[in-house]
Amino acid sequence: MSSLEDRLRKITEEKQRLAGEEAGVREEALAELGRIVDEIETLEKRKEQLEAFLGLEEQPQRAGHGQILELCIRAITESGGGLTSGEVKEAVEKIMPGMKLSSVPSTLSRIASLGRLRRDESGRYYLS
Repeated sequence: MSSLEDRLRKITEEKQRLAGEEAGVREEALAELGRIVDEIETLEKRKEQLEAFLGLEEQPQRAGHGQILELCIRAITESGGGLTSGEVKEAVEKIMPGMKLSSVPSTLSRIASLGRLRRDESGRYYLS
């Protein structure tokens, strides 16, 4: 029995050692991520400064949190329903020209999963 107990003890020690290593690697990864995020923010600020200096046109306006959701629902409501994600995107672009709208398909899926919209087999969205 002591042989079995020794093996179990060694396994437990190995699990603890691996958990410690994993925690160390996670800390290093989080620190690196923080450095990368800081570097990206610095580069974005520098880019904005250079664009302003060069007089370049501003990037398209971005929608605020939840704004695309409401714009999608508005587009479907105003159309009477039955729009594909591409049609919703076109309708939202008409409502808010120049708005950056790359997340419309994922927003529609999320709204459907929340039960505010339903999607038929042909990919058209309707109000629930």
